[in-house]
Amino acid sequence: MKKSDLEKISRVVGFEIENKQLFLKAFTHKTRAFQSGDLSASNERLEFLGDSVLNLYISVRLFNIFPDAAEGVLTRMRSYLVNTRQLAKLAKDLGLQEILKVGDSFEGEPSEQTSVLADTFEALLGAVYIDKGWEAAGAFIEKYFDIEQASDKLDSKSKLQQIVQKKYGVLPQYNVVSEEGLPHKKQFIVEVEFNGKIRGEGSGSNKKSAQDHAAKAALEKLTSPASKSNEI
Repeated sequence: MKKSDLEKISRVVGFEIENKQLFLKAFTHKTRAFQSGDLSASNERLEFLGDSVLNLYISVRLFNIFPDAAEGVLTRMRSYLVNTRQLAKLAKDLGLQEILKVGDSFEGEPSEQTSVLADTFEALLGAVYIDKGWEAAGAFIEKYFDIEQASDKLDSKSKLQQIVQKKYGVLPQYNVVSEEGLPHKKQFIVEVEFNGKIRGEGSGSNKKSAQDHAAKAALEKLTSPASKSNEI
């Protein structure tokens, strides 16, 4: 591995690389390992470990940051933070594809293959965990993931569920008020209620869309200036 590659990895992980062989493995694609005749040299095992470390760390942090969030809400927040597209973008922004070693049989460019980029990021995290332990792995994750802001990325239904469960200790209920239009062009009207009152209404071409609009209407009421001084 070139000195410039080691320096780049050090900047990314936040500490000086000493275990060069470990981090070389993190950037060795299976096609390169196969070409060299040593399949154990690929980054697949590190990717497996990094994936587990990332999901566990994010899960624990979300669990602690949002003590009133339901399991489904926590799952959606984690899915926003940890998914192939997000990891690939992060890897590309960090220039990890420039360090990755691939074999002659690799088709295309690593920078254009989402799953390869995501796997490389997870393999790097796996190497950090093996080399420096849980605390260093956590610091690495915190450096690139805005965990505390995860709730801002929730859809309207998830946001409403989180707020209502915390404030009232119940879950919002969605009721279809009416279905209008032809079978191939339906329009659904949905109401959302909680704590004994109808809180919002929405319409859409399917139930999911109508529910989301109803949740958005309820959220607007909950966050309006009037609701801060009066229960809605």
